[in-house]
Amino acid sequence: MGCILNIALAGASSVLISLFGYALWVMVIVGLLWLSAIVVSGIFGHHGFGGHGNTDLQIVIAGLAIAAAIIIPKYNAQTPCNKVKITLARLAEAENKYFSGHKTFTTELNLLDLKQNPEVSITISKANQQSFIAAASHRLCSKDENGTPNVFIWDSAKGGLE
Repeated sequence: MGCILNIALAGASSVLISLFGYALWVMVIVGLLWLSAIVVSGIFGHHGFGGHGNTDLQIVIAGLAIAAAIIIPKYNAQTPCNKVKITLARLAEAENKYFSGHKTFTTELNLLDLKQNPEVSITISKANQQSFIAAASHRLCSKDENGTPNVFIWDSAKGGLE
């Protein structure tokens, strides 16, 4: 029963995430499905050879651990603040690529080979032959209750994200 539950829940998790993305409500539903599988296998599961341990429960818990190891990092990457950090890292890569061909950095985003996330606003405030400074924010990434967006700064002279 534990193996069948793992296969069914892995399939259901994959389908829900592929159809609806990493929205919070999808993560809650997936979590509740895995929790219910743990309860069902804990109550009705097979108690190992010689009556030691519930093997079905152990299999479902192992499946949950594998699913969590796959889902949690991808879910975290979808949060607004992480989108800003990822965008700034991609901007730095694009600036370095531009620098290798032109021996200077640029303040013009359209000159960079950058796939920009429309949810993230980027401003390059300084660019010269030595370094560049860029700022980015997302309207849903705020550190205060007043809703002011948190601005992340990338300063290449100081090593990157500040």
